[in-house]
Amino acid sequence: MTKADSRSEADRRWDDLVDRLAVYDVRYLTGGSTWDGRASPYHEQAGVPLQALILDLARAPQARLRDALVALLFRHPEAAPVALDVAANLVSDARLRLIVRASILAAAALRRHWSFVVGIYLPGQPVIAADDVAGELGVPSPDLDYGRPCLTSVADLLRAGQPFPFAYERGWHDVAEHVLEGLRTEARERTA
Repeated sequence: MTKADSRSEADRRWDDLVDRLAVYDVRYLTGGSTWDGRASPYHEQAGVPLQALILDLARAPQARLRDALVALLFRHPEAAPVALDVAANLVSDARLRLIVRASILAAAALRRHWSFVVGIYLPGQPVIAADDVAGELGVPSPDLDYGRPCLTSVADLLRAGQPFPFAYERGWHDVAEHVLEGLRTEARERTA
């Protein structure tokens, strides 16, 4: 039995998502092909359909992978309209639809919170237009008070009816900080 054969299906799914995220410059998660010394099967964004990646992250059983959807949208705000389309097609799964919409709002709010820093490392990127989603969900706009009320309200929506009061806000802030640290590292490497 080879090392690859001994890994569980969950491990293989985790590694696949980590490899797919890396193509979109989200590289803070452990695992993936490089973790095991293998070459990634993904080399460019064209080989990783965004709709499928968004849906697979939203469906992931691990909270860190679901939070990586926020990281993806934080790093690539141009992906938010694709995520909105994915959410629109999830009419039969209200929880999954909420996860995708909450991720869009969280990324928008975090980009407001970190707007100065984002403007330095990712100048000219589009703003995530999430006010309509906020209105539909009955939460404050991501533009208010650096996104803080939006983050809290969206996290409350996700916690409602759940058996464990997960600290979504902390996880979202963590992924934004990981993405920003990656951007700082890239900037240092370019100037070295």
